[in-house]
Amino acid sequence: MKRFSILLLAVLLPWLAEAAPRITCPGVKSPTTFAIFVDSRSYAAAAQEIDDYRAVLESEGLGTYLLVDEWASPEPIRAEIVRMIADRAPLEGVVFIGEIPIPMIRDAQHLTSAFKASQDRGEWSSSSVPSDRYYDDPALQFEFLRRDEKNPLFFYYSLAPESPQYIASPIYSARIRPPKREGVDSDELLRAYLRKVVSAHREANALDNLFVFRGHGYNSEALEAWSGEQISLREQLPGLFAPGNKVRFYDFQSRWPMKPYLLEKMEQPDVDVALCHHHGAPTMQYITGYRNGSDINTSIENIRLFLRSKIAGHKNPAERTKYFVEQYGVPEAWCEVNDSLLVADSIFNHMMDIHVEDLYDRALNPRFVMFDACFNGSFYEDDCIATSYIFSPGQTVVTQGNTVNALQDKWPDRYIGLLDCGVRVGQWACHTHYLETHLIGDPTYRFVNRALPSLDLGAALTTRRADNRFWLRLVDHDMPADVEAIALRRLSENGYPAICDLLYDRLSNSPYGSVRLEALTLLSSKHDPRFIEALRMASNDSYELVRRMAAMLMGDCGDERLIPIAVEALTDDDLSARVRFQLENSLSFFNSEKLSAALKAGFAAKPYLYEGDKRLAVLLRRAGAVESRLEETFAYIVDTTKKFSRRKSEINYFRNYPHHDEVPRLIALAEDPSFDPELRVAAVEALGWFTISWQRPAIEAMCSRILSSDQPEALRKEALKTQNRLKSY
Repeated sequence: MKRFSILLLAVLLPWLAEAAPRITCPGVKSPTTFAIFVDSRSYAAAAQEIDDYRAVLESEGLGTYLLVDEWASPEPIRAEIVRMIADRAPLEGVVFIGEIPIPMIRDAQHLTSAFKASQDRGEWSSSSVPSDRYYDDPALQFEFLRRDEKNPLFFYYSLAPESPQYIASPIYSARIRPPKREGVDSDELLRAYLRKVVSAHREANALDNLFVFRGHGYNSEALEAWSGEQISLREQLPGLFAPGNKVRFYDFQSRWPMKPYLLEKMEQPDVDVALCHHHGAPTMQYITGYRNGSDINTSIENIRLFLRSKIAGHKNPAERTKYFVEQYGVPEAWCEVNDSLLVADSIFNHMMDIHVEDLYDRALNPRFVMFDACFNGSFYEDDCIATSYIFSPGQTVVTQGNTVNALQDKWPDRYIGLLDCGVRVGQWACHTHYLETHLIGDPTYRFVNRALPSLDLGAALTTRRADNRFWLRLVDHDMPADVEAIALRRLSENGYPAICDLLYDRLSNSPYGSVRLEALTLLSSKHDPRFIEALRMASNDSYELVRRMAAMLMGDCGDERLIPIAVEALTDDDLSARVRFQLENSLSFFNSEKLSAALKAGFAAKPYLYEGDKRLAVLLRRAGAVESRLEETFAYIVDTTKKFSRRKSEINYFRNYPHHDEVPRLIALAEDPSFDPELRVAAVEALGWFTISWQRPAIEAMCSRILSSDQPEALRKEALKTQNRLKSY
């Protein structure tokens, strides 16, 4: 709790000036506590159901606060959370019911998995991240900016330079916000949902029925990634694969169209967990593409569908048709567009994906559904996919989704095995946080503890958080894989002195892919001299996601000793589509001259490679193109005759593409007093993304020089933020 003691007074003082909320304290003594925050109107509409929800939690031995207020701003909520975290029975989680203020976070895109929107253009609502990390990670510090004029629930905050620049939520959080639909009583939806939750808590339900779904275009449809996940889940949830349990893996190509079959599986009784990997939007799950097939009729029909989609609605259909006829050599008849065809196409397109209206009044039954997709968790909208699942008449009580776009190449199943250890869904979820990741529904739901019945791991995650002796006992090969993984995480966060030795040992020797991936992930932030060797081992791991993460980390590090390792991995693992993609991306961040020499040597050592000369030529050409592109980029940045927004955009390019040899040029721009002040700030901000770069010492030195000299305040603030970002790794 030391992490919060300094903040406690500063957070509480502004709150004391406001009217206090109505608080009901826990009615039972318990090692940890939980809190329900609800707005006054929602409580009036569902008081009995909310009281019953609180009562069933306390019957399980979880002391529960109930806080009711108008909640005019986020600050008093955060103040109450800080107070309860510091209590003798510390808070383990919260749920927000109804119209609770929504923090909209700016200047923190490095805490997301993929969100990289320009904050200079457009509405703030679309360039900010709706995030409850404001509430569940009180160590993060924010500067209040303003309240949204159109949506009074939106409160904009900037992540402060003085703040920690990483997420380490000590508690979990979730939203229960009924959808707003025409002709539907939202209050009755809330009451019915809470009755369902209470009923679910009165059952002893084991996690014995799970399915995984993979949608069109997910992870480049790489079969190695798909099969690797199946192998890892067997290690993470071994009991689930024992006789008498049910595990299924469904792909969008299992049937066509897959949509009705996936909905059928969602309606199947007794399903406990559904893990959904696909693309998405706030009100859509993207499920299926055009029908796959090598027969001529299927191929022709797919081409016609594509052409009509490009021609319909164009300002000059005749000109567009002529272009496609000449470009692709297709018959003009294939480009025909008429009303009947457009109606048929509209029906066809609707059939391929799940729309939010498909979920209305449909009994969706998995108790927990994870949406590894963009925008499906947009609880700030009137309706969204993750919300509609829990408010269906089925048995779904909690979902996880993202409020903005999300990265494909992340680790969505991290620690999922903890759910079989009786850990509450919220306790699992808070260890997988990005800025955009949220639980929708009841976060306290848990399955029967089958994997580790002798230990209440859920309580230990809060009450023994800093107990290294306890976590060392759980770092054991005989423990379930994800128990060992979470123990490594705790020891790492606690600064255990021998953590690097332990992580290197687990990466080298663990039989579990998820433990090896945990070790690699944690080791990447330690700046240990064995990290290069760790990446060499990981690049040859049997688990595809370990190899993929190693490929990404090589690019993030950029140490030239990694060049031959990356080249070896590329020539050895060329058929793993997603690994190859990340390796080729990472290779572009190395010195092009040294890379070219390593590529030539690597291909020469393997004369058996199919079309090796052609593949080498492509890679050499790309290396040369990168060098030319970088020269053009810097020429554009310093050219004062060019459009300012584009010059800034060219600097922001380095946030996603860490060309390590260009760090000295970026530092020179940042420290040049004659350079535009706003662009100097952008350069310092871009350098903050080089968190594990071999150039990190040079960036830290730049920050120190800026902070110790007379510089514009905006530049000093950004230098402090970059310095803190580098410290967090």
